[in-house]
Amino acid sequence: MDLFDAIAQRTSIRRFKDQPVPEEDIRRILDAGRLAPSANNTQPWSFLVLRDKALLANMAEAVRQQVDRMLPFAENEKQAQRLAAYKSNYYTFFEKAPVVIAAFMEAYDASANQLLARMGYSAEDIARLRPNPGLQSVAAAIEHMLLAAHALGYGSCWMTGPLVAQEAFEKILGYGREKFIAALLPLGVPDEKASSKPRKSLTEISRTVG
Repeated sequence: MDLFDAIAQRTSIRRFKDQPVPEEDIRRILDAGRLAPSANNTQPWSFLVLRDKALLANMAEAVRQQVDRMLPFAENEKQAQRLAAYKSNYYTFFEKAPVVIAAFMEAYDASANQLLARMGYSAEDIARLRPNPGLQSVAAAIEHMLLAAHALGYGSCWMTGPLVAQEAFEKILGYGREKFIAALLPLGVPDEKASSKPRKSLTEISRTVG
């Protein structure tokens, strides 16, 4: 598949057929993530392939429980209703996917950030000047994997909503605060025809200087 076609045609898929994803295809998708650019070539990522249905169900239940704890803090009824709807599907549909890839971000300590701190810049100013290069690196790997999945005929979705239950995921998957999940990528043969959402025109978002 042509790269520009893959970029234009890829869309978020949330329903999957009950068909296995061959190990060879998973490895090709992971390898696409491995080849992504990263800050100072630190490659601050790792990937965990999740197939166990009981484990995925436990993760989804942890999300539902966390949303239940969040509901009393909703600002208004509309926000509470939206959270409840997310709990029932939008945050938890990953449990029905044949495969889920958890994309982890590992510790990234940029030397430039250390220097700015010594110069007296606050953590807030440093974040503004250099907005999380480690996370940007992992995001590049995630996008590579999404495009690779689409090129191979699979559907996926960049999920961050379930990460409200990151603390529970640490216990379920057995990792500590030395890294965290940046996104979950459910993966499988699409069982829906999702259309791309409207995008802003280039004239709205770009300009040329000089």
